[in-house]
Order: sequence, then C-alpha cells, then structure tokens
Amino acid sequence: MSISDRKSGSSGPSKRRKSVYISTAQRDRARQSARRLGGPVPAGSREAASGGDPRPRTRAQELAEERRREREARARSEKLAARLRIAGIVGAVVAVLVGCTLLYRAPIFVVGRVEVVGAAHLTAARVRALAAGPRDATLIRFPADAVAERVARDPWVETVSVSRVFPDGMRIRVTERQPVALVDAGKVFWLIDAGGFVIAPRSTEDTASFPVIRDVPGLDPKAGRKSSSEPLLNAVKVLAGMSPEIVTTVRAISAATIDGTTLFTKDRIEIVVGEASDLATKDMLARRILTEQRGKVVSIDVRTVDRPTWRGLK
Repeated sequence: MSISDRKSGSSGPSKRRKSVYISTAQRDRARQSARRLGGPVPAGSREAASGGDPRPRTRAQELAEERRREREARARSEKLAARLRIAGIVGAVVAVLVGCTLLYRAPIFVVGRVEVVGAAHLTAARVRALAAGPRDATLIRFPADAVAERVARDPWVETVSVSRVFPDGMRIRVTERQPVALVDAGKVFWLIDAGGFVIAPRSTEDTASFPVIRDVPGLDPKAGRKSSSEPLLNAVKVLAGMSPEIVTTVRAISAATIDGTTLFTKDRIEIVVGEASDLATKDMLARRILTEQRGKVVSIDVRTVDRPTWRGLK
C-alpha cells in the first residue's frame, strides 16, 4: 500500500478527491437576460472584465438613434438641394442680365424713320427737329421720354406720345392746342386756347379768323405760359361756355373787368355776360332775346339771370 494514499499523521487510508465541474451556461443566461433588460452585466462576464458599457442600449434606443441619423442625413440633403436651387437661380439671373446687356448694346433695330401724326400748325420737319433723336438710337435703346419732353416744349403741343414701330420706325403722335381767340396786346396779337394758355403771336390778318379779346389790363403774354390775368381767363371761359350759335357771331370781347365782360357780335350787338357763371342760362336768355327782338335789339344784359334786360333802337 502506497503511503501517498494517506494523510500525514493519519492512521487510516485517505479518501479519493472528487472532481467538481462548474457550468458556465447559467452565467451566460444571466448575461443575456441582463442585456435584454438593460441591467448590469454580471460580474465575471467578458463585458465587465473588458471595461465596456455596463448598460447596453435597448432596441428602442437603437431605433431612436437610427431615426436621428436619418433626420440628419435628410436635413443635409435638403440644405444641399436648396443651395443648388439658389445657385441655379443666381446663374439664370446673371445669364439674363448679360443677355439683356448684350442685346441693349447690339446695333439692331436701328431707328431709320420718324413718323409724325397729328401735327397741323406744326410741320413734320419741325417736330422731327424738336425730337432730336440720337443717330445711333435703336428700338431697344429708345429715349421715348426724352423725345416727348423735347417735343412738348413747343407751345402748340398740348400732349405728345412716342412709340416704337418695328422694325425701324419711331412714331410721334401730337395733339395740338386749339386756339379760341386772339388777345390784343397792343403791338402784337396772341393766340390763346380755352385754358388761357398763350400759344403764339399772330398778325392783324388773323383777326378775321378768331374773336379778339381787348381792353385787358396789365397784360403780359408769353408763349408757352398760361396767362395770370383774371379778366382774360374769365373771357375765355365765357367763350368756351356759350353755344356755337352765339360764339360764331362774336367779333370781339371787352375784358376790362370780370363783371364788365361783353361780347360784340358781327351785327353790332353787345351782350353783357359778366362773370363766367350760369353760362347755359345766360346763353339761353341771350338767344331768346335775339330771336324775339330780331332787327330791333342792340344791347342785351344777362348778368342777372332773374332780370335780363335789353335795349333796342331809338
């Protein structure tokens, strides 16, 4: 019998030691359960030993992280698309501006003819001279406002418009002022329209075509300007407000004062109208007296419409 089977100092034979096997299955199951529940990793596990995250993320956390990454990627994509759109718009605007500049400077559609419409007292040559369009003007480089402004400086011009006539024309349409009377300024007669605008000087030969306004105090007419004389302005208002039946018979108008404004007909009848008010009534009264007292009346006063008077031959 071998002495190795005995303990030292033992009198009896020693017992054989049993081998003990420790299974790791239970430890692995605990670790997997901890991962699912988000709890701490059991001691002795590889994760705990290696110093890893003691609390692994749950599935919900992983999904949230994926959605966050997707949102960030989508935001980056949208920003890039927006930048590309802006760049495209800027490029298109620059291209249009460059194209317009080249077209503006290009020698195409050069103005070769100037058409004048509506001029009667003014000649077409006079209108073209006033227009003074630049020699290199084109229908694109078209100084319409400047041309209209220059033409409008002539006292005869009441309104003017300038337009393009493709492929090489410019049309200037003029509306002239319509004179209604001549103003006797002493040495010179001046044409004047219904608004009191002084148009142009005229000779005595023109007195046969228009009635003459005379006796105006302090008169200082200038072509291209509206008169500031109140008696003169009242006289032209009277002419504008009376019927053609009377106006066509008027030879002269005395406008020394507003209240004394008097029409003188070709038949040597005077019609005192006074202030240019109630003209329709005054005109009706004057025409009725002229009709009823034909051949006898020499003077009519309609300044007071409630009490018109007339005077006949003695």
